Amino acid sequence: MDASKLQSQEHTFWLECWEEGETDWHQDTVDKALQKYFDLLSGGKSNLSILVPLCGKTLDITWICEKGHNVVGCDLSDVAAREFFEENNILYSTSELPDFKVYSATNKNIKFLVGDIFKLTSDCAGTFDAIWDCNALVAVNVEDRVKYVELLTNLLNPQGRILMATWEYNQAERAKHPFSVPNSLVKQFFDS
Repeated sequence: MDASKLQSQEHTFWLECWEEGETDWHQDTVDKALQKYFDLLSGGKSNLSILVPLCGKTLDITWICEKGHNVVGCDLSDVAAREFFEENNILYSTSELPDFKVYSATNKNIKFLVGDIFKLTSDCAGTFDAIWDCNALVAVNVEDRVKYVELLTNLLNPQGRILMATWEYNQAERAKHPFSVPNSLVKQFFDS
């Protein structure tokens, strides 16, 4: 199967999950790892630009914003974006960029880009001081992992930091999302 057909099937899978409300991966609380290790991600600084890729409607976005940072979430699903703003009672406006619909909070430093993460560039989103990858890498097809890691590193400022949470388990026991991403693989991707 060619890469574009596989990617199209992936998009359909995720969009259907959101449309049908099958989002059992969504947490109703701020991620514990983010809370525990946030100072490592921020370096103790404020007013950073922080990307949350494949974010769904995570509460992590508002939590990071409340810590004094500018947050950009990115997800394929318009449903996720609308639910994020509505469930958090955040007023927003929308605009368009090439390849992305942009939701911008009117009273907070939050933007939500709806579109294919692999089309995200520094030209449309800028670069980031930090990236919080909360189980996003585990959602990416194995064939696209290197491309995804390259995307993150291209969007990260030279002294930027990435905090990543993944799942690790015997992949032979489960051949679907979320995919196992062992710590050794994360180190291999980012050890530079």
